[in-house]
Amino acid sequence: MKMFIYVFTICLAMAISGCKKDIPEPETKKIGEKASLYTASYDIPVFKTTFSSKEEFFVKHKVEGRNVMIECIIQGITFRETAGNNKGKIILYVDGKKEEKISSAAFIVKGLLPGTHRLTLEVTTEESSSVIMKKEFDVTIR
Repeated sequence: MKMFIYVFTICLAMAISGCKKDIPEPETKKIGEKASLYTASYDIPVFKTTFSSKEEFFVKHKVEGRNVMIECIIQGITFRETAGNNKGKIILYVDGKKEEKISSAAFIVKGLLPGTHRLTLEVTTEESSSVIMKKEFDVTIR
């Protein structure tokens, strides 16, 4: 048994001491090392989408395949379940045909056929069924 402990201790010491020689260098930059800066002087068009506080009904959309992702910001209207006043709904029309009532500010219109479609968004509140605001825009599905 003493021989086993002796051999085990020697093997353990060799394993521990063997790992100290080939310690890998860290892949991060060291403090004080200068980073190279690359500046390009290309004229790249930048499209900036900002929400103007003057605009009451702001719609941002993105076409991905046959789906259209839509995000709405509507001043004075909320879509939260816990909200008491000014809880709104969006009525979606595709090419003039009523598709659905939506209870969220962001949603996806799925499975549009290839071609150009006119999307219409009408905002109503739960208290009244009359249209408060309306936005129309065209999307092209390829």
